[in-house]
Order: sequence, then C-alpha cells, then structure tokens
Amino acid sequence: MTRPIDSVARVARSAILSMVSGCAYFGAAFLSLTLTLGNEGIATLWPPSGILLAVLLLAPRERIAWHLATATIAALAANLAIGNPPLTAITFTCANICEAMLATWMLRRDDGRGTTFLDQRDLLRFGSATIAGTMLSATIAMTTVPAVPYRLAMFWLSWLSTDLLGIFVVAPVVLIFGRTLYRPRGRTAPASFAKALAVFTAIAVISTATFAQSSYPPLFAPMLAVLLTVFWLGPLGAAGGVMIVAIVSVTALALGIGPIAQDDIAPLERSLLLQCYLLTTFAASLPIATLLAARDRLLSRLAEKMRLLELAESAAQVGHWRLDTGKQLVTWSQEVFRIHGLPDTVPPTLVSALEAYHHDDRTMVTEQIERAIASQTGFEFRARIVRPDGEARHVFSRGEIDRINSDGSICLFGIIQDVTVQVAHETLLNDARLQAEEAARLATVMAETDQLTGIANRRRALAVLDRAVSVSAAGGGPVSIAIFDIDHFKQVNDRYGHAAGDMVLQRVAHIAAAELRKTDLIGRFGGEEFVLLLPDATTATALQVAERVRGAIEVGALRPSVTISVGVAERLPGETVEALLRRADQALYVAKREGRNTLRLAA
Repeated sequence: MTRPIDSVARVARSAILSMVSGCAYFGAAFLSLTLTLGNEGIATLWPPSGILLAVLLLAPRERIAWHLATATIAALAANLAIGNPPLTAITFTCANICEAMLATWMLRRDDGRGTTFLDQRDLLRFGSATIAGTMLSATIAMTTVPAVPYRLAMFWLSWLSTDLLGIFVVAPVVLIFGRTLYRPRGRTAPASFAKALAVFTAIAVISTATFAQSSYPPLFAPMLAVLLTVFWLGPLGAAGGVMIVAIVSVTALALGIGPIAQDDIAPLERSLLLQCYLLTTFAASLPIATLLAARDRLLSRLAEKMRLLELAESAAQVGHWRLDTGKQLVTWSQEVFRIHGLPDTVPPTLVSALEAYHHDDRTMVTEQIERAIASQTGFEFRARIVRPDGEARHVFSRGEIDRINSDGSICLFGIIQDVTVQVAHETLLNDARLQAEEAARLATVMAETDQLTGIANRRRALAVLDRAVSVSAAGGGPVSIAIFDIDHFKQVNDRYGHAAGDMVLQRVAHIAAAELRKTDLIGRFGGEEFVLLLPDATTATALQVAERVRGAIEVGALRPSVTISVGVAERLPGETVEALLRRADQALYVAKREGRNTLRLAA
C-alpha cells in the first residue's frame, strides 16, 4: 500500500520537473519571438516545439499532463508578453500544444519508448510524426490569418518550416542528452566529453566565421564541419552540430548580418532560404549518423558474438575452419590454433595443415578430403595431430560443402575438436570392459568348474545335458550319457588318506577326458561319481566310448590303482533329463552288483 508521504513526494517531483520544462519553454519562446520582431516579424526557427516534444518523449506517461499544462501556460504567457492579441495568443498556443500531443502519440503509441535515432526505422518514425504534428499546428494557426489565398499559403508554409526546423534542430539534442543523463551506464566519460566540447567549439567558430560576414560566404563550411562531426560523435554530433549552426545563422539573420541577410530578397524569402539550408544540413547529417550508429551496433553485436563463440569453442575445445580449394586457402579459428599448439600470428597453408597429422593417419585424412571434394559431400574422421613439441593429440573433424565458387572450385567448412581426453576415457572404459568380461568369464568358469578336478561341475553338466536333450527333442537326434564311479573309493581314503584320494579323483578325471570325443563332456556329479555327456551318440557309440574310458582307467598309472563301474543309457523318445539320469544310474548299480570294473546298458 502506498504511503501518503510517497504520494506527496511524487506530486512534488512532478510539479518541480514540469515547472522546469515550462520555464525552459517560456525562455525559448520569448527569445524566439523577440528575434522574430527583430527580423521584421518573420520567424526562422521555433525551438520551443523541439523542447516540448523531447520532454514529452522523455517523461513517464503519468507526468505528460503536467508538462503539457506548464507548456500551455508558458506559450500563452510568451505570446502575450510580446503583444499578441489574446485570441491570437490562445490560437498559437493551441496550435503548438496540439502539435506536440500528436507527434508524441504517434511516436509512443507502439512501445512507449519514443525514438532513439539509432536506426532508419526510428528516424522515419520521428520524421513522419514531426511532419504530421507541424502540419496540424500550421493548419490551426492559419485560422488567425485573413482569408487571402497567397497569404494563407505563405503563412502555412512559413509556420510549417519554422516549427519543423525547431523540432529537427532541438529535439534530437535534448533527447540524446536526456537519455544519457538518465542512463548511468551511458554517461559520457570525461575524455569523450572533452572531445565533444572541442568539436562543437570548432563548429561554432566555423559557423561564426561564415555567417558573421558576407565578403567570403563559404556556406559549405558549416555543413562540411557537421558531416565530419557525425563520424566522430554519431547522432549526438549531427544533432548538436546542426543546432549550433542554426543558433549562429538565425542570430546573424535577426541582426541583419551575414551572407543570407545581405541577399536582395524579401524577409520571408530570406527566412525560407535559411530554413532550407538548415533542413538540408539536418537531412544530410542525421540519417548518416543513424546509419553509422546502426553499423556500430551491428559491429558491436558481431564482436560480442565472436567473443562468446571463442569462449564456447575454448570451453568445448572445438574450433572451426574453412578451406577454399580454388585459392588453396585455409582459415582457422583461435581454438584451432590452440589445438595444434601453434601461435595465431602465422596463417596456415593447406600443406602445413595436412602435415600436422600423424604420418600414419595422413593418408586417410587426405583421402577423406579428396573424396568429399570429388563427390561434393561431407566427411568426418578421427585422427591424430602432432604438435610442434612432439605431443600427439586425438582430434575429431567434420566438414561440409560451404559453397561452390564461380570457377567450380569448392569451399569446405567444418569443425575440429580435441578428443584426446575422450579417447583416453574410452580406452580406460574399454580396458575396464575387457577386464570385467574376463572377470565374468572367470567367475562363470569357476561357478561351472569342479575346483578339485578342473572338469565341469554338477551344475554345468546338468545345463549342458538339458540343452542336449532339448536339441534332441527338437531335431530327433540321439543323445546318450554314461554315469560311473570309482570302485571301493572309500577304502582308498581310509587306507591311503584323503590327499591320495583327491589325487586319484584328479587322475581319473584327466584320463577319462582324454578318451572322449571333441563334442563330449565329462562332469563330476559329486564325491567319486562322474557323468559323461555324449551328444549325437547312439547306444553303440556310447558303449564304445564308455568302455574306452573304463579300460584306460584300469590300465592307467594310478597309485593306488583303481577301477570304475559304468552305467550307459540312450535317451528314449519323449524322455526327460531326470528319467534319463535315473535309468543310467540304475544301470550303474547293476554293474556294481555284477562284479564292478564293468559297464552295463540301461534297460
């Protein structure tokens, strides 16, 4: 909620500022009317219009009414002070106020910011609004003139040019200075202020030398000085320079001196001649200043974008390059030089750019570029470059066709990125992946291997048997198994010890594995019991393999010597793994009951 003291302060501030603008309006109006009386009643310049329009464009919307009120009082007082009849004073005041209101509305109706004189669109808006306002003002003021066509036309033209010149000369200066004062970051530095003061002093001297005498009237000199000022100070130089020339020339005309005052023409024609001169100077200088300001803004934005691009390239270690194959011209950004470890003072050549690549990668890089040029397509590759200090860096480069020159040659544009760290990370990740895979393989082997004998354990044997049975069930091929255990193995442990028993188990597993086919598998089911998995083996084949294993163990160099009993079974149609194992196990017990060191076929 707004406190009463804040409301009073705002009202007081608005009143004071509006009184200041009203006093400025009155002073400028009284001085202009006084000079008009000295110039046989012909006005050349009406600065109050420029002051009021600038104030209305600078002021917040809530203060516009205050400034219009004080300007109305000031205009009426100035007209009455020089002796204009009350009705004429009221009409002229109404004309000036309506002029400012219309121009302000046209300039602030879109975005409320008025004009900045920094681009052509702003300048055209300002000119259009000013012309519309002065035309309305001249039309209202014309009602005080007797209805004589020639006098009406001359009065309307004189009023229009006088107000138009007053706005063009004064408003830009007030607007530029006003926005500078109310924008802390835009305040003029002492050095810039000193330069502006020196330049404007030079214009005042040149203008005084031109309009204070008529013997050698170089009227081009002030205009040339203003144009030169435009290049140094921009829109401020144009507005301030024209205003100085206008003040000096109007004063000289009012005093009856100078080249224009000495012309043998009527006072009205002299005034129109000076107005044309000043409007021409304004029209030649401010548009140029606007174009230069727009150029400077574009250059500033471009420089800022280039700065940000360089920062982005540096942060990402990505640079851009361009190759003109017709001119054999290579262009690098700052980051490309940094990636290559080279100073940016020496421009690269195509040969030196290619020779920077590692000799093992140079052929590949050259072929990629040549293929892209021949097929007019893009390319990308990874390669190594060697810096002058011998350090090798991995880079990723991608190129696209930029344009085709008139002679048929091609321009390539692309990026190059230092991926040395990425390659190092990828290498570490790949090594870690290989290590993880090897660890997983070893873990799997350990999980599926009997630790004592080194052959498949029960888990792996059952998994392999399950797959073999599935294949047999799907394709109809045979699969057989043989289960055997070591005869009287308990006596071996009891008589020779468990260490000797372990050695027997190891030797039995080794001898049995040596007698199997490449497609067969031996696994330890537990204790002294083993299983032979025989895919694609019929009963006859299974019996041959089992007998070969039994005989090899019987005659093997085992101390103590042992024998085995074997039970063989071929899978029956539709038989499960459990049923097959059960039949083979039953055959094993038959072999044991019938004397051991033998094999029996399951029923």
